Amino acid sequence: MTAFHWLAPGSDLMISPRSMDRLYERFFGYGATTQEDGTPTYALPVDILETEDAYELHATVAGVPQDGVEVTFEGGMLSITVKAVPIELQGKLIRQERPWGNWIRKLELPTEVDSASIAAHFENGVLTVRVPKAAKAKPVRIPIGAADKLIEG
Repeated sequence: MTAFHWLAPGSDLMISPRSMDRLYERFFGYGATTQEDGTPTYALPVDILETEDAYELHATVAGVPQDGVEVTFEGGMLSITVKAVPIELQGKLIRQERPWGNWIRKLELPTEVDSASIAAHFENGVLTVRVPKAAKAKPVRIPIGAADKLIEG
């Protein structure tokens, strides 16, 4: 039998609201805001991987055509926007578990990135954004020369 602990030993009750928020996010997805036209907008979940020379972001955007996804970079902020595609139903909807609406995610990037080389590609419903790290300035060893002439006084 597995025991499930809501709070770790020694933690206080002030942590529990955050724990409950994470629990609801895990089961029901991220909270949505609603636009003026009534379309909900959700926070797009992403996976971020750091390699030696770049950061890679992966986001699932299944069912959205490539032209419905926009990736922009401005002022150190990477924005990913996914526009909702209207669902055309042929019949009565009995159950809807997949969220429908717009998705957006804004991520502040480290200052050490090569913003001119950011690339995105879309394959099988997965958006991958590659953000190369900027080349770091390498220390230069400066040789110390000896005096060529001896000054007599």
